[in-house]
Amino acid sequence: MRNYNASEDEYSFKPFDQHRCIFVHIPKIAGISISRSLFGNLSGGHSRIEEYQILFSKEDFDRYFKFTFVRNPWSRLFSAYTFLCNGGFNAKDEKWAAENLAAYKDFNDFVIRGLRKPSTMQYVHFAPQSNFLCDPCSRELAMDFVGFFENIEDDFDIVKRELSLDPNLSLRHYNKTKARAGCPLNYKTSYSNEGIEIVSELYRRDIELLGYNFDNSSLESQLAQRVASTNK
Repeated sequence: MRNYNASEDEYSFKPFDQHRCIFVHIPKIAGISISRSLFGNLSGGHSRIEEYQILFSKEDFDRYFKFTFVRNPWSRLFSAYTFLCNGGFNAKDEKWAAENLAAYKDFNDFVIRGLRKPSTMQYVHFAPQSNFLCDPCSRELAMDFVGFFENIEDDFDIVKRELSLDPNLSLRHYNKTKARAGCPLNYKTSYSNEGIEIVSELYRRDIELLGYNFDNSSLESQLAQRVASTNK
């Protein structure tokens, strides 16, 4: 995988060695768009940081620029649910959705009755973002840069500069979640108060680690905190 010349629909770790970086692609955070735009393929897929700690030598892992993009947990959950109900990325997603999501009348019903199930929280599209990003021993972020989906264009530019890529390279958008019939793509109106609290409980670590609140009014403070952390 570290030597494979992949097409845009295939996976390869080769771009990471070429650019001395590691990109952790969390599901439903524009990872396909980012990977194809930067590397021309799907790079490492949904591999977690602990997998890269095994795949790369300690020397390479420590010196490579490790980056990711994160998203509001309430928004990401709604996007993942809608994406899977529309068939997902492949036959595996489609089968899982048919077996695990079809029983719920709508998104909020799924959150209230289905989200707490281990089979749900363990599925890659619903797994907490912190599971992908944190060192398994320290449970602290193992990233050099955390970009925000809500600030994706500006943060994509930061990554380009860090990797010394063409400043005119643009972020091409792929795999956007499509609205379902009668269900607009607005996560804020799709939750009940009970649903909001359930997400707060189940994704508490993500919320604490990444600084999100339900309506994204926290973004300015998240960006300021990132700058402060970088300047330490």
